[in-house]
Amino acid sequence: MAENDESKKAVTEFMRCILLGFAAYIPAICLIFAALGRFKLSVLFAALYGSAVMTVYYLLFASATAKAAADSDPEAAKKRIQASYSLRMFLLVILIGAGVFFSTDYAPAVIFSWPPIVAAMIVPRISIAVWQIISKAKEGRENKPDGN
Repeated sequence: MAENDESKKAVTEFMRCILLGFAAYIPAICLIFAALGRFKLSVLFAALYGSAVMTVYYLLFASATAKAAADSDPEAAKKRIQASYSLRMFLLVILIGAGVFFSTDYAPAVIFSWPPIVAAMIVPRISIAVWQIISKAKEGRENKPDGN
């Protein structure tokens, strides 16, 4: 039971990092487009859509990793991770592809702008890197001798 609680805590902490990244990304991308004089509602919709797609992607990643870590059979854990990867990549290609399609003139309605959708794909990596830097800094402060 304790492993399950630890897994949930790890997934929650990981997803908090991702969601905080997107909470900063959405207004930032809108401000960037506004500063360039190119802001339209399609930019906001694309930022929200890209953020939602990548949140689902990383939620699937985190839950599969937590389940694989709790699995006692290493071979079963490896298969779980491989299956999860294939499913996540398939979903990513379909959902990002659909978003980019709805940013073209071929779509029945242009409801997205493609750059915010594509940019949303790198936001989680940046969020994770910042989170790791902050975590290491906190660990360093906690482990630092007081000097007394």
